[in-house]
Amino acid sequence: MILVFTDLDGTLLDHETYSYAAAEPALKRLKESGIPLILASSKTEAEMRPLAQELALETPMIVENGAGVAGLEDSTSGQPCYEDIRALLDKIPPSIRGHFQGFGDWGAEKISARTGLPLASAERAGTRRFSEPGVWDGTDADFEIFETLLEESGFHAVRGGRFTTIMPQTSKGEAMAQIAALYMSPSGDTPTIIALGDGENDIAMLEAADYGIVIANPAHAPLPPLKGERDGKILRSELTGAAGWNKMLNELVDRLLAGSHA
Repeated sequence: MILVFTDLDGTLLDHETYSYAAAEPALKRLKESGIPLILASSKTEAEMRPLAQELALETPMIVENGAGVAGLEDSTSGQPCYEDIRALLDKIPPSIRGHFQGFGDWGAEKISARTGLPLASAERAGTRRFSEPGVWDGTDADFEIFETLLEESGFHAVRGGRFTTIMPQTSKGEAMAQIAALYMSPSGDTPTIIALGDGENDIAMLEAADYGIVIANPAHAPLPPLKGERDGKILRSELTGAAGWNKMLNELVDRLLAGSHA
Protein backbone atom coordinates (compact mmCIF):
# COMPACT_ATOMS: atom_id res chain seq x y z
CA MET A 1 0.00 0.00 0.00
CA ILE A 2 1.04 3.57 -0.72
CA LEU A 3 0.15 6.48 1.58
CA VAL A 4 0.52 10.12 0.52
CA PHE A 5 0.94 12.91 3.07
CA THR A 6 0.90 16.46 1.77
CA ASP A 7 1.44 19.97 3.01
CA LEU A 8 -1.04 22.54 1.68
CA ASP A 9 0.17 26.15 1.19
CA GLY A 10 2.92 26.25 -1.44
CA THR A 11 2.60 22.51 -2.05
CA LEU A 12 -0.83 21.13 -2.99
CA LEU A 13 -2.16 24.70 -2.96
CA ASP A 14 -0.41 27.41 -4.99
CA HIS A 15 1.32 29.93 -2.74
CA GLU A 16 -0.48 32.99 -4.15
CA THR A 17 -3.88 31.65 -5.27
CA TYR A 18 -4.49 28.78 -2.81
CA SER A 19 -5.69 26.77 -5.83
CA TYR A 20 -5.15 23.02 -6.35
CA ALA A 21 -6.52 23.04 -9.91
CA ALA A 22 -3.21 22.05 -11.51
CA ALA A 23 -3.03 19.00 -9.22
CA GLU A 24 -6.42 17.58 -10.19
CA PRO A 25 -5.04 14.85 -12.52
CA ALA A 26 -2.87 13.41 -9.75
CA LEU A 27 -5.67 13.78 -7.20
CA LYS A 28 -7.95 11.79 -9.50
CA ARG A 29 -5.21 9.21 -9.98
CA LEU A 30 -4.87 8.68 -6.22
CA LYS A 31 -8.61 8.22 -5.77
CA GLU A 32 -8.90 5.79 -8.68
CA SER A 33 -5.90 3.80 -7.40
CA GLY A 34 -7.21 3.65 -3.84
CA ILE A 35 -4.20 5.51 -2.46
CA PRO A 36 -5.10 7.38 0.75
CA LEU A 37 -4.29 11.10 0.82
CA ILE A 38 -3.62 12.69 4.22
CA LEU A 39 -3.52 16.46 4.53
CA ALA A 40 -0.73 17.79 6.77
CA SER A 41 -0.70 21.53 7.37
CA SER A 42 -0.07 24.38 9.74
CA LYS A 43 -3.75 25.20 9.21
CA THR A 44 -6.40 24.49 11.82
CA GLU A 45 -8.96 21.72 11.57
CA ALA A 46 -11.64 24.37 11.10
CA GLU A 47 -10.01 25.70 7.93
CA MET A 48 -8.85 22.31 6.60
CA ARG A 49 -12.21 20.59 6.96
CA PRO A 50 -13.90 22.37 3.99
CA LEU A 51 -11.00 21.39 1.71
CA ALA A 52 -11.12 17.78 2.92
CA GLN A 53 -14.84 17.69 2.18
CA GLU A 54 -14.29 19.28 -1.23
CA LEU A 55 -11.73 16.58 -2.04
CA ALA A 56 -14.03 13.89 -0.57
CA LEU A 57 -11.35 12.78 1.90
CA GLU A 58 -12.27 10.66 4.91
CA THR A 59 -8.72 10.18 6.16
CA PRO A 60 -7.30 11.71 9.37
CA MET A 61 -5.64 15.13 9.04
CA ILE A 62 -2.43 16.44 10.57
CA VAL A 63 -3.33 19.92 11.82
CA GLU A 64 -1.37 22.88 13.14
CA ASN A 65 2.05 21.56 12.05
CA GLY A 66 1.57 18.21 13.75
CA ALA A 67 0.48 19.65 17.08
CA GLY A 68 -2.77 17.69 16.64
CA VAL A 69 -4.35 14.97 14.52
CA ALA A 70 -8.00 15.41 13.55
CA GLY A 71 -10.06 12.29 13.06
CA LEU A 72 -8.34 10.15 15.69
CA GLU A 73 -9.82 9.75 19.14
CA ASP A 74 -7.61 10.80 22.05
CA SER A 75 -4.78 11.80 19.69
CA THR A 76 -4.17 15.04 21.58
CA SER A 77 -4.94 13.92 25.13
CA GLY A 78 -2.63 15.60 27.62
CA GLN A 79 -0.96 17.87 25.06
CA PRO A 80 -0.40 21.58 25.73
CA CYS A 81 -3.15 23.77 24.33
CA TYR A 82 -3.39 27.18 22.67
CA GLU A 83 -4.05 28.96 25.97
CA ASP A 84 -0.73 27.63 27.30
CA ILE A 85 1.11 29.21 24.36
CA ARG A 86 -0.54 32.59 24.81
CA ALA A 87 0.25 32.52 28.54
CA LEU A 88 3.90 31.75 27.75
CA LEU A 89 4.13 34.63 25.27
CA ASP A 90 2.90 36.99 28.00
CA LYS A 91 5.88 35.95 30.17
CA ILE A 92 8.56 36.60 27.53
CA PRO A 93 10.45 39.92 27.96
CA PRO A 94 8.92 42.67 25.77
CA SER A 95 12.26 43.29 24.00
CA ILE A 96 11.98 39.76 22.53
CA ARG A 97 8.22 39.26 22.56
CA GLY A 98 7.75 42.45 20.53
CA HIS A 99 9.37 40.83 17.49
CA PHE A 100 6.63 38.19 17.24
CA GLN A 101 3.09 39.00 16.18
CA GLY A 102 0.73 36.01 16.20
CA PHE A 103 -2.81 35.34 15.06
CA GLY A 104 -3.97 35.91 18.62
CA ASP A 105 -2.57 39.45 18.45
CA TRP A 106 -4.31 40.28 15.17
CA GLY A 107 -7.92 39.14 15.03
CA ALA A 108 -9.75 38.00 11.91
CA GLU A 109 -9.45 41.21 9.88
CA LYS A 110 -5.66 41.40 10.17
CA ILE A 111 -5.32 37.65 9.59
CA SER A 112 -7.29 38.19 6.39
CA ALA A 113 -5.03 41.08 5.34
CA ARG A 114 -1.85 39.13 6.12
CA THR A 115 -2.91 35.92 4.36
CA GLY A 116 -5.19 37.13 1.59
CA LEU A 117 -7.93 34.86 2.92
CA PRO A 118 -11.58 35.95 2.88
CA LEU A 119 -12.78 37.07 6.29
CA ALA A 120 -14.75 33.87 6.96
CA SER A 121 -11.67 31.77 6.15
CA ALA A 122 -9.52 34.03 8.32
CA GLU A 123 -11.88 33.43 11.23
CA ARG A 124 -11.41 29.68 10.79
CA ALA A 125 -7.64 30.20 10.65
CA GLY A 126 -7.87 32.00 13.98
CA THR A 127 -9.68 29.08 15.61
CA ARG A 128 -6.51 27.68 17.17
CA ARG A 129 -6.30 24.64 19.45
CA PHE A 130 -2.63 23.69 19.65
CA SER A 131 -0.33 26.27 18.00
CA GLU A 132 0.21 29.95 17.24
CA PRO A 133 1.43 31.08 13.81
CA GLY A 134 2.71 34.58 13.29
CA VAL A 135 5.43 36.80 11.86
CA TRP A 136 8.93 37.25 13.29
CA ASP A 137 10.69 40.54 12.45
CA GLY A 138 13.69 40.41 14.77
CA THR A 139 17.34 39.47 14.25
CA ASP A 140 18.65 35.91 14.13
CA ALA A 141 20.31 36.52 17.50
CA ASP A 142 17.01 37.58 19.07
CA PHE A 143 15.30 34.57 17.49
CA GLU A 144 17.79 32.26 19.20
CA ILE A 145 16.81 33.80 22.54
CA PHE A 146 13.12 33.45 21.63
CA GLU A 147 13.62 29.78 20.74
CA THR A 148 15.48 29.09 23.98
CA LEU A 149 12.69 30.61 26.08
CA LEU A 150 10.09 28.56 24.23
CA GLU A 151 12.06 25.32 24.52
CA GLU A 152 12.49 25.76 28.26
CA SER A 153 8.69 25.55 28.52
CA GLY A 154 8.24 22.58 26.17
CA PHE A 155 7.53 24.47 22.94
CA HIS A 156 9.49 25.39 19.83
CA ALA A 157 9.22 27.76 16.87
CA VAL A 158 8.94 26.27 13.38
CA ARG A 159 9.60 28.46 10.36
CA GLY A 160 7.34 27.65 7.42
CA GLY A 161 6.83 29.10 3.97
CA ARG A 162 4.63 31.94 5.19
CA PHE A 163 4.66 32.03 8.99
CA THR A 164 6.69 31.09 12.05
CA THR A 165 4.60 28.80 14.27
CA ILE A 166 4.91 28.23 18.00
CA MET A 167 3.88 24.72 18.93
CA PRO A 168 4.63 21.81 21.30
CA GLN A 169 7.88 19.94 20.67
CA THR A 170 6.41 17.56 18.13
CA SER A 171 6.30 17.59 14.34
CA LYS A 172 4.42 16.56 11.24
CA GLY A 173 6.82 13.61 11.07
CA GLU A 174 5.68 12.23 14.43
CA ALA A 175 2.03 12.71 13.53
CA MET A 176 2.65 11.00 10.19
CA ALA A 177 4.05 7.92 11.96
CA GLN A 178 1.00 7.83 14.21
CA ILE A 179 -1.36 7.78 11.24
CA ALA A 180 0.76 5.38 9.15
CA ALA A 181 0.54 2.81 11.95
CA LEU A 182 -3.21 2.61 11.32
CA TYR A 183 -2.54 1.33 7.80
CA MET A 184 -0.20 -1.51 8.76
CA SER A 185 -1.43 -4.83 7.41
CA PRO A 186 -2.42 -7.71 9.74
CA SER A 187 0.80 -9.46 8.71
CA GLY A 188 2.84 -6.45 9.83
CA ASP A 189 3.65 -5.05 6.39
CA THR A 190 4.12 -1.29 6.53
CA PRO A 191 2.85 1.07 3.81
CA THR A 192 5.18 2.95 1.48
CA ILE A 193 4.95 6.58 2.52
CA ILE A 194 5.27 9.55 0.18
CA ALA A 195 5.42 13.02 1.72
CA LEU A 196 5.29 16.36 -0.11
CA GLY A 197 6.16 19.77 1.31
CA ASP A 198 7.92 23.06 0.63
CA GLY A 199 9.01 24.59 3.95
CA GLU A 200 11.20 24.06 6.99
CA ASN A 201 8.17 22.84 8.91
CA ASP A 202 7.92 19.93 6.45
CA ILE A 203 11.49 18.65 6.86
CA ALA A 204 10.73 16.11 9.61
CA MET A 205 7.91 14.66 7.53
CA LEU A 206 9.94 14.62 4.30
CA GLU A 207 12.91 12.89 5.92
CA ALA A 208 10.77 10.33 7.78
CA ALA A 209 8.91 9.23 4.64
CA ASP A 210 10.10 6.50 2.31
CA TYR A 211 10.07 9.16 -0.42
CA GLY A 212 10.00 12.91 0.18
CA ILE A 213 9.17 15.42 -2.54
CA VAL A 214 10.24 19.04 -2.05
CA ILE A 215 7.99 21.36 -4.03
CA ALA A 216 9.74 24.49 -5.34
CA ASN A 217 8.46 27.71 -3.80
CA PRO A 218 10.08 31.00 -4.95
CA ALA A 219 8.50 32.81 -1.99
CA HIS A 220 11.27 31.54 0.30
CA ALA A 221 14.80 30.18 0.13
CA PRO A 222 15.20 26.57 -1.02
CA LEU A 223 15.44 23.95 1.71
CA PRO A 224 18.97 22.81 2.53
CA PRO A 225 20.12 19.34 1.40
CA LEU A 226 18.04 16.80 3.30
CA LYS A 227 18.85 13.44 4.83
CA GLY A 228 18.50 10.77 2.14
CA GLU A 229 18.58 13.21 -0.76
CA ARG A 230 21.88 11.89 -2.14
CA ASP A 231 20.37 8.38 -2.20
CA GLY A 232 17.34 9.47 -4.21
CA LYS A 233 14.97 9.24 -1.26
CA ILE A 234 14.30 12.99 -1.46
CA LEU A 235 13.25 14.48 -4.80
CA ARG A 236 12.80 18.13 -5.81
CA SER A 237 10.40 19.66 -8.28
CA GLU A 238 11.22 22.33 -10.82
CA LEU A 239 7.61 23.42 -11.18
CA THR A 240 6.01 25.25 -8.27
CA GLY A 241 2.86 24.59 -6.27
CA ALA A 242 0.09 22.38 -7.56
CA ALA A 243 1.75 21.91 -10.97
CA GLY A 244 4.93 20.59 -9.32
CA TRP A 245 2.84 18.44 -6.97
CA ASN A 246 0.96 16.92 -9.90
CA LYS A 247 4.03 16.13 -12.00
CA MET A 248 6.26 14.77 -9.26
CA LEU A 249 3.60 12.67 -7.57
CA ASN A 250 2.35 11.14 -10.81
CA GLU A 251 5.90 10.20 -11.84
CA LEU A 252 6.73 8.65 -8.46
CA VAL A 253 3.46 6.69 -8.24
CA ASP A 254 4.10 5.42 -11.78
CA ARG A 255 7.50 4.17 -10.71
CA LEU A 256 6.27 2.55 -7.50
CA LEU A 257 3.32 0.81 -9.13
CA ALA A 258 5.50 -0.41 -12.00
CA GLY A 259 7.95 -1.84 -9.48
CA SER A 260 5.19 -3.64 -7.58
CA HIS A 261 4.13 -5.42 -10.78
CA ALA A 262 7.66 -6.25 -11.95
